[in-house]
Amino acid sequence: MMERPAARTTAAAEAGAGRPARARAARISLIGAGVVVGLKLVAWAITGSVSFLSDAAESFVNVASAITLIAAVRLAARPPDFDHRYGHQKAELLSSVFEGAMILVAAGAILWSAGQRLLQPAPLEQVGLGMLLVMLATALNAALVAYLLRQGRRYASPGLIANARHLRTDVWTSAGVLVGVALVALTGWERLDPIVALVVAANIVREGVRVLTTNLSRLLDERLPEAEERVIMDALDAHPAVRGYHRLRTRSAGRARFAEVDVFVDPGISVREAHEVVADVEANVHGQLSELITTLHVEPYVEGVRDGAVRPRDEYPAGPSRVSDSDS
Repeated sequence: MMERPAARTTAAAEAGAGRPARARAARISLIGAGVVVGLKLVAWAITGSVSFLSDAAESFVNVASAITLIAAVRLAARPPDFDHRYGHQKAELLSSVFEGAMILVAAGAILWSAGQRLLQPAPLEQVGLGMLLVMLATALNAALVAYLLRQGRRYASPGLIANARHLRTDVWTSAGVLVGVALVALTGWERLDPIVALVVAANIVREGVRVLTTNLSRLLDERLPEAEERVIMDALDAHPAVRGYHRLRTRSAGRARFAEVDVFVDPGISVREAHEVVADVEANVHGQLSELITTLHVEPYVEGVRDGAVRPRDEYPAGPSRVSDSDS
């Protein structure tokens, strides 16, 4: 069994360099979410629009999520210890699951409020001022989305990326709410306000389910994208001393990524020579996937038993395609 310590050192150093940036992005997310929810609550208070209330409820989830994200980023930054040999990176995934659950709670509250208003419609007041406040909040949210996506992708932070995607949904929600409230003001049809809120709630449910399913899968040690697994298999196929391989296992744990595989070599070569074969393969892989931590187990080539390559698709032919393969 061989593990590449240089790759572990490089990954740890790069992760350490990004910790202050991830923490700063999480704090900025919290501050921005607080300002946004304040603007939307004022808009609801002066207009009485249940659509604005639904929009504010979704933004309130952003505040709770940002607080959780700050704690998760700090925990994920802790180095491996005696009880957690692989580190604490999954903490960010836990914050994303919490965010998905909070989104669904907010959707339930919106459905309740909108249903009540649909049965008992009420006129809106000071619509122009309320719309202006929500427009300001939406512009701030859009700026936060761009910033958090950039930082999340740069530092491979699933928590920041999940938060940015939720905020992006909030931007589209706010845009729809603004159109709905404007139509209420123009037409005088008061029941349109709760109808818009119900549409908002349906969209929030969709986003909440998506966030939950994606991050729960990652918590269960979801494999790496096929493109990254292909890099590993290409490196194995390209080495002339590799006689085959099987049991390729990859997984992600937050920002950390791991791969292990059994490699078949000529049983007549020395331990040193087998070590060099594995080192060459790992060097090829790490040249393209620098943060990947690899473990290669050497096995003797045995004709008819261990004499070919068995790929993940061969072992799990019915494996479904995943959202996260194309959504990273």
